Amino acid sequence: MGDVSDEGTSVPTNPKAVYSVVFGAVAFPCLFIYPFLAFAIAVPSVTCGVFARREIRDSKGAVGGDMTAVIGLTIGVTTIAFVILTWLMSPYFRD
Repeated sequence: MGDVSDEGTSVPTNPKAVYSVVFGAVAFPCLFIYPFLAFAIAVPSVTCGVFARREIRDSKGAVGGDMTAVIGLTIGVTTIAFVILTWLMSPYFRD
């Protein structure tokens, strides 16, 4: 299930991009149950997405999946932001 290039041939999707989406898809629902676990799973989602985008850029078209990596990055960063906001809004920070 890779991207299709201009010639019609299939380009393989970078596995780290797929891992990024999988980690993000697991991390976001965990946000509502165990925020620390969500944070711990969202960090690999972001790192896999960053490394995947770098590898895709450096491959010069041999590997696809840039949009998949962006989706994983977006989910991971959103989850991390929600965990931080939840932590800042907790009673520990109230006077």
